[in-house]
Amino acid sequence: MLVFINELQEHMETIWRILGRKLEGDISPEEEQTLNEWINESTTNKQVYFQLNELWNHKQDQANNSQAIAAYDKLINRIKFAEVSKSQSRVQRISFRVNQFVKYAAIIIFVLSFGYLTNYYINSETTSNQFCTISVPKGNKSEVILPDGSKIWLNNNSKLTYPKKFNSDERIVELSGEAYFEIVHNAKAPFTVQTSDLKVKVLGTKFNVSAYPNDKFIETTLISGKVTVQPNDNPEIENLLQPGESLTFDKVSNEASKHKVDTDFYTYWMKGEFVFKDEKFEVLAKRIERIYNVEITFDDESLKNKTYTGDFKVDDNIYTILEIFKRSTSIPIEYYTDRNKISIRRK
Repeated sequence: MLVFINELQEHMETIWRILGRKLEGDISPEEEQTLNEWINESTTNKQVYFQLNELWNHKQDQANNSQAIAAYDKLINRIKFAEVSKSQSRVQRISFRVNQFVKYAAIIIFVLSFGYLTNYYINSETTSNQFCTISVPKGNKSEVILPDGSKIWLNNNSKLTYPKKFNSDERIVELSGEAYFEIVHNAKAPFTVQTSDLKVKVLGTKFNVSAYPNDKFIETTLISGKVTVQPNDNPEIENLLQPGESLTFDKVSNEASKHKVDTDFYTYWMKGEFVFKDEKFEVLAKRIERIYNVEITFDDESLKNKTYTGDFKVDDNIYTILEIFKRSTSIPIEYYTDRNKISIRRK
């Protein structure tokens, strides 16, 4: 029995380390496989991972620390009971102290100590129809597993809202920003992505939606399957997309255009790559702002229309990128920085 307990403790310590690395975005393919196997072992494990992933991104007001600890204990108990049957009531409580899990458990405890768990986990038990909101700040990305098993990757400065439990006849989520979707097929419950100006309806498919509030366009790109795109103001209009097609909707004119595309171009962000082709400096500046959490201004309006083609890694230093822009343009430019503010000027 003691051997079993020790093995169990070692197994859970490994899982927690991997969970920490997953949240930190530093997980190896082997660890990813181990984590997926653990997630798929039980419904409880799925819920635990699902909740921790949300807590990591869910920014709420700070809660009382004792409440957070109590909520944390409640979640930890769920993990224990997922691994040990009720008949093994003498199994000692597994300790999750920071010094046992080094920085990885510290990541999770850091989240809990700021009340994320109290605000989300405790309050989520109060109503059966409560919605969850995942907000990803600038410079970050996040992966979300929905209650039906569908997966969503959120890009920086994006927000996703969805019900804790989907209805039997429909699955609706709200998106502000950019996300890539892999939707579990369910013919009886179509999946809908609601944005500020459009609805994207699917049954089961892979697609990308970019719908940032400050962007002029909303872009829906289909990787596989089928989707229909409907303007909120004209729901009778349905634009059917086939794989390899992208629909661009102008939020000002309410006009939509459909075209064939290289779908890889719209999913590079998931791989940590910043790719652009014949893109205006003004549009690039918005993307850079979201990736690096900075504010960019132009002292000369004509600079905004200068176009660029290229690619970077998102972990490249922003000043290295700015230097490349500075040297690759036919118009002499220079930039000045003040903390997170960058001013681009004609030289």
